Parts: sequence; structure tokens; C-alpha cells
Amino acid sequence: MNQAKAHLSAITAGSLGDAAFRADYGVDYAYYVGAMANGIHSEEMVIALGSQRILGIFGSGGLHIPRIAEAISRIRQVLPEGPFGVNLLHNPGNPEWEMACVRLCIENQVRVIEASAYINLSPALVYYRASGLAQQPDGTILRRHRLIAKVSRREVAQHFLCPPPENLLQKLLTDGLITAEQAELARQVSMADDITVEGDSGGHTDQGVLACIFRSVVHLRDEIAVKSPIQDQNRYQVRIGAAGGLGTPHAILAAFALGAAYVVTGSVNQSCVEAGTSAAVKKMLGQARISDVATAPSADMFELGAKVQVLKQGSMYAVRAQKLYNLYKQYDSLDDLPEQEITLLEKQVFHQPLAAIWQQTISYFHTLNQPDTITKAEKQPKKKMALIFQWYLGQSSRWAITGDPARNMDYQIWCGSAMGAMNEWLKGTPFEAVENRRVSDIARLLMDGAASLARTALLELLNVVSPENSVFPEHIDSPEQKQESDQKPKVRSKESMDASTKLCLDNSKGFYKKCWDLMPGGSHYNFGDPERPLVIPFNRGDKSRVWDLDGNEHLDLFCKFGALLVGHHNEAYNSSLIEYMNKVTSVDTCDLEVGVCETMVKHIPCAEMVRFCLSGTEAVQNALRLARAFTGKNRFIRFHGHYHGNADNIMGWRKKQDLTYPVPEQFSGDLLDTLGRDPNVITDQSFMLPWNDIDILTETVERYHDEIGAVLMEPLCINGGGIFPVEGYLEKTKALCEKYNIVLIFDEIITGVRLGLGGAQKILGVTPHLATFGKALGGGALPISAIAGRRDIMNLYTRGKVIHAGTFNGYPLGLAAIQTTFRLIEQDPGCYDRMGDIMRQISNVFVKAAKAVDLPLVVQGMPTALVYHSQDTPVMSTEGYSDKVKFCDIIIREIAKRYGIQFSPLSRMYPNLLMSQDDVRFFEERIFDAMENVRKVIDIAFKEGTGR
Repeated sequence: MNQAKAHLSAITAGSLGDAAFRADYGVDYAYYVGAMANGIHSEEMVIALGSQRILGIFGSGGLHIPRIAEAISRIRQVLPEGPFGVNLLHNPGNPEWEMACVRLCIENQVRVIEASAYINLSPALVYYRASGLAQQPDGTILRRHRLIAKVSRREVAQHFLCPPPENLLQKLLTDGLITAEQAELARQVSMADDITVEGDSGGHTDQGVLACIFRSVVHLRDEIAVKSPIQDQNRYQVRIGAAGGLGTPHAILAAFALGAAYVVTGSVNQSCVEAGTSAAVKKMLGQARISDVATAPSADMFELGAKVQVLKQGSMYAVRAQKLYNLYKQYDSLDDLPEQEITLLEKQVFHQPLAAIWQQTISYFHTLNQPDTITKAEKQPKKKMALIFQWYLGQSSRWAITGDPARNMDYQIWCGSAMGAMNEWLKGTPFEAVENRRVSDIARLLMDGAASLARTALLELLNVVSPENSVFPEHIDSPEQKQESDQKPKVRSKESMDASTKLCLDNSKGFYKKCWDLMPGGSHYNFGDPERPLVIPFNRGDKSRVWDLDGNEHLDLFCKFGALLVGHHNEAYNSSLIEYMNKVTSVDTCDLEVGVCETMVKHIPCAEMVRFCLSGTEAVQNALRLARAFTGKNRFIRFHGHYHGNADNIMGWRKKQDLTYPVPEQFSGDLLDTLGRDPNVITDQSFMLPWNDIDILTETVERYHDEIGAVLMEPLCINGGGIFPVEGYLEKTKALCEKYNIVLIFDEIITGVRLGLGGAQKILGVTPHLATFGKALGGGALPISAIAGRRDIMNLYTRGKVIHAGTFNGYPLGLAAIQTTFRLIEQDPGCYDRMGDIMRQISNVFVKAAKAVDLPLVVQGMPTALVYHSQDTPVMSTEGYSDKVKFCDIIIREIAKRYGIQFSPLSRMYPNLLMSQDDVRFFEERIFDAMENVRKVIDIAFKEGTGR
């Protein structure tokens, strides 16, 4: 007979939180939907919630009194007994509006007000509270007006935990707004029935951590309760609820675990059908990611420096609003602004002359019957500037609400990270589409999900194995059960070559076909990779992931040929570049040049002086020019499999039968030649040798040293297979160069910064005379390259002895990219070890997946720059693996991209600074299906088998 392991009473959404909250407000859940100003949390939303016995708050902030009256009237027609409430947004600049709003609520018997953005109590707020108090026959106090205070600071919460201040009660008595009895009763109750502690949120936010602030306010409540003079019969424990960052069942449950009596959602509801905002905004919110938010100056408290949190993806509001605030802080009046700044503002921000904006501002305040504001501004130029700037901040939220297509890049959309978390949670469900999101459905899904998670957590605490969670809305891909290292991974068997993780790429394929019509070969590059069946276009990225035109998610191990080191959507990197772009765009010499050069000199062993250019090709060609000038000799040595850019003298190589210098018999040197190149450029300028053979190098140098001015190589041959120099090879090469007055150049375009801030030369302990850097030097988002080297060689640039020209050499944004990249790495000294550990795990999974389908695979190179080969043993020479192996490598790359794994051409794999353990899980989920399909394609291509 089976025995129960434990008995656990049912946990439902209706049992979470404080039962008194549900009873007092007449609702089914200890949950309500907080307000968002300007009617975004509309009467339609409030009615939809109230009809399902869920409390909703109308967003009255920023609206005129007649509009608020209209909304209240409509809500009361449908919900005469509630539940519903109205938000009272503190407006210290317009206390008349605040009092009018309170009067309206009292006249229309609005029983619940949510007070937000308060720092101190206002007469209007105390009036609402006190006017609803009455003495009952048993001596207890009836609170007809319930007040929920939303706070984010302990000191503000204290105002609402205590009775209203005496001076405000006396003022209300003097003005005849409350009776003496109401004033006396007010002295015996706290200002608020409930206090919502708000952590990081959309809109106005202190960006606090809910887990810290919440318990602080709870402790404050308990401290005040002990000292309170309120009589026992009227003693009331103020409930403390939680808000901010609540967009998933896990977050809701975490809030209840903190001790929240109730929970509140806010900006996440903007994406719902009933929200009072435009379809364009809802679509943008439905695509938001967790990191797609930024803080920006607020319209209502601009001069105080208050911030709002907004959606930054798809809008320039955060950047432009910050620009306005910076100008406000820097200058005392519009007259002080530089002419170019005014021109920029009128063209890009306001789209009309500032004089016209001022006239509109005057009309606005006259409409509000506040002419004194204009009079004051006319006398105070800085105040006038603030009002003009506030025009943009105020209009931007209205443009978003109305969906003005002409100002879509200026939308101010209040949004917190919870929006992105909710989108991830709803992904793959009918609610992924914002057209299907209804506010009451979202409320139930969140609360039901939290209840389900609570029950599961309790079962786990009782050591009871819980059933597999398959109940929506908990939509989190759980990792597959970890396999023992000696156990062969399980591979699903399929009749079809379409494994379950294969992606639909219809839109991507259609786009690629159009590329062929407009771009030769369908791409902007092709050397070394002439046949690519499919290039997948992407339209967004985050950390190590990118999304294609079909909405598929991919793991980016391509990293733009290894250049992208900072990862996609690196907020610290992006913010730094935007900040500098706001400072200066393009000048001849900028203030970063010395600092960036000093940083490179500090880290790079060979760097005594530095020059900047734009691409790796330019850097290499300039280094060769320096070497020719320094030695007076025109030819240089380069090596098979080493890549040095897109120039005639370094692309391709001669066929063996044409070689007149010593090479081993097995060295073919063949590569399909290209048209359009000077046929004599390779013969005239370079020797191409096999790498890692010091005897061949020595014999060539000794025979032709009068002609050879440089030896050019990758110090670690990543391009040619991930090959290390043999012991002593680099040291002997340098000695040979110094013996014969030859400049040793390390091409660190790939290895520089990607392997470490000092490049491969620091890791290998051999310092060249010159070195070139690019790709990851500036993080990979912007083109920038550099030549660094010995002072006596670099000084040839002085007074034009050697020409180094280029419009964008040392351009400000490129230097800012270098500065930011180095700073991010310096601040995260363990980043290379972390990336290396993740890539080792990915490599191990990759090899297991190959072995599972009986395919050989080896991964070699440096942890942050790896190369895979379809053979059992590491490649020791660039000539050391067959065409068949190379073709199988291409098959792996092309098949893997159809399963959401993007390898770099030439079988390379690169990590970035934002990679995480979740990327290992993602790779493991996809690679086994991909390799099963690879096996099938290889079997078709090579019917004789896969022997190497």
C-alpha cells in the first residue's frame, strides 16, 4: 500500500497575503494594479479589474480635472460599490490641482486613494483622510476614506505611519474643510491604512532594492506601533505591501516571502489591451528585454534632478532628456547656450524654434490660470530655460500615448526591468502577443503561478519530490538532468533530418535572397569563405544572444570574427559611448588621446608609442611601411595560414613551382588566386613560408636579409587553426631579426585584448618591435585599430618622414570605445578566467555531441579564441589538415546555425564579457540535434565514411 510522504493543504491565489486586505477592499486577491499617470491606467483597465473583483487604480496624474471627473463617473456607473481607486500624484508646483482632485473624489464618494510621489504630507491629502473619519457607537473610528501610500524611502513612510501633523489639521479647521471632531479623530489614526513599499520600477523611482527597503519599513512600523499614543480600541496595524519589479510569479512569491501583506503591479500592465496608451507603445513594450531600460530626467521635477525609468530600446528620449538636463546644469540661460547647441536643439529635439516653444509654454500656463509662473520665468532666465526644456519632457509622454509617428524616436515610455522579465515568462504562450494580454488575465496568471510555486517550494522543504511543473504560467525552461561525465549523452533518434530544435528561417532566407540582388555574393565580405549557403540576418542582440528576422534566438560564438568582446547590449559600454558622443562628435584631436595611449603603453609590452587608424588592414600596411622606412629594405616575410587583412600584398600566395626560396617538399603554398590584383605585388614584396619551422626561416633570412625589412606573423596562429608557436620559435625569430636589422611585427588584430590587455606577446613573453591591434581593441562595436611599438621606429612618423594619413585616425568615438573596453576589463579582473571556463565547458559539450554520433572532433587554441577541427588530434601546422576536414568543419558551421548556434567562419569560437552559465545550457540543448544532422549530411557527402 502506498503511503503519503506528506500532507499539504491547498495553496491558492486567494490564500496568499493578508486576508484583512481582501476583506477591507472587497477583492479576491491580496493584489492590486497601481496607477500610471496620464490615464495610462485607464478607466477601461479599472473596470476590467473591478469586474473580476481585483482592485485597480485610475492614473489621474497629469490630467485635467474634467478628464478625471469623466473617468470617475464612468467607473462608478459600472462599479458603484467598487472595488476601484484613484491615484493622487503629489504636485507641489500646483497644490490647487491636488486639492481639486481630492474634492472631486470626496464629492463622488471615491473610497480609495493611492497617494504617490509624496515627500511630505499636503493639506489636500490630510483633508481626504480626515474628512472620511467618524466615531462609531462603540467608540471605534470608522475610516470611510482608505488611503494607500506608495513610498520608496523609510523617512517618507514615517509620515504615513503616524497621525497627520497638527499644523495641517489646524489649517483645515481654520479653512472650514473639516470639523473639530474629525480633527480629533485624525489625531488617533495613522495617515495610511496601507503602505506600498516600491523598489525599482518604471517611471518615478529611487531604484531601490525591494528586499532591503521593505523590511526596513516593516521594522519602522513596528517601532512606531510600540510608542504610539493611539488608544487600543483604535489601534490599527498598517499593512505593508510590495511593488516594483513584480512581473513574474517568482517575483510575486518573493514579495510575499518578504512578508508583504499584498502585492502591486504597475508598468507591466501598460502592454495590456485596456491600457490607455498607443498600439505602437504596447508593441515596443512587448518586445522589451530586462536590460532595455534607462533613467532620465523627469518632467514634473526637472529642476530638482528627479529621475524616471524609461524604455530606451527604440527611443532616444533618455539620451535627449539627459542632454537637456546637462545643458540646464551647465548654463544659466538660453542666451548663454552656444549657437551650435541651439541649432542642434531646434533641429533634433524640439523640431521648431525655441521662441515658438516659449510661446506655447506661455499659453499652457495661462490655460492653467498660472500666469505667475511665466512672470517669474521672465525675471529668472534659468527658470525660463527649465520651462522650455520641460516642454519636451512633458510632450514626449503624450507623443507616446497618442502614438505620434513623427515623434516615435522621442517616446517617453515609463518602464522597469519587470517588463522584460514578464516578456520572457510569457514567451511561447498566447500571451506573448500583446494583443492577447488582458489586465485581469495577467493578474490571475501571476497570482496562480505564485501559489503553484509556493506549494512546490513547501513540498521541497518537506523533502517530497514534487511533480514536474507543467502548469502554465510557470514558463521557465528547466535544464535537463545533469549527466555523469562518464555517461554517453543521450541523442534523440529521428527519421527526419529536422531535429526538434531546428529553427524555421523562412524570413531570414527571403532576406538573404534579396541581399544577392543588391550585394555581390549577398554579403560585404567573402575572402576565405566564398560559398555560404545561408547568411542569417539579425535585428537585435542581448549579451551572448542574437535574434533573427524569424524571432529565433541564437548563441553568438561568431562575435563578428572575434571583434565583439563586450557582448551585445552591454549597458555600461553603450552608456559610456553615448555620454562621450554627447560631449563631442568628430574633431582633429580630442581629450582622450593621451589617456588612451597611456593605458595601452601601460599594458602592452612593445608599446612605447601608439598611432591609431581604422581597420586591421590599415594597421598592418602602416606597420610594413614603417619597417621599410626604418630598415631601407622593401620585402617582408609572412606565413602560410596567417591572415593580415585585405590588401594585394598579403592576400593569397604563390604556387610551389614558382617559389625560388627554400621550402619543404610537402609545403604546397597553393590558394586560389583572385582577379584584380597587381600580378607582381607578391613576388616584389613578400616571401611566404611555413610557420613554426625555424630552419626554413633562418635559411631564407640568411639568403635574402639584404632585401627583407620585416617578418610579419600572428604570434598565436588563430586564423590558421588555433596553433601555438613551438618552443623557442618566437625567441629565435626575434634574435634572427635583430641580427639582420629586420623589424619583427606581431599582427595582434585577433589576439590583442581578446586574449588579454597585453595581447599574446605578454602571454608568450616575447616582445616584438612593432605590433598591430584591431577587432576587440575597442570592444568590437566600432572600428578602431592601432600600431604600437618601439619609440625609435615609431618616431619616423614625426614631421612626416613616414606618411600616415586617414580621415578617421584617432576619431573620438573610437578612442572612447578603447577607453571603455580597457576600463571594463580592468574593473573585472577575473573576466578572462570566467570566459575561459565557460568556453571550456562548451568545448567539452561540443566534443561529447560529436562522439555521440561517432564523429571525431578536437577543439584547440586559447580559451577566449578557440578553433574546432573534424579530426581526433590537434592540428599542429596550417598545412596539417585535409580538405575533407575543412569541408566537414564547414558542414558543422552551416548546420549549427540552423539550430541557433553561430560559429565564426574558419571554425572559430569566441566568447564575450557577458557570457554566463546559461549559455552553456543553451549550447547543450541545441548541439546534440545539430551534430546528429551533421552526421547525416557528412554521410551523404562522403559515402565512403568519415575516415580521415
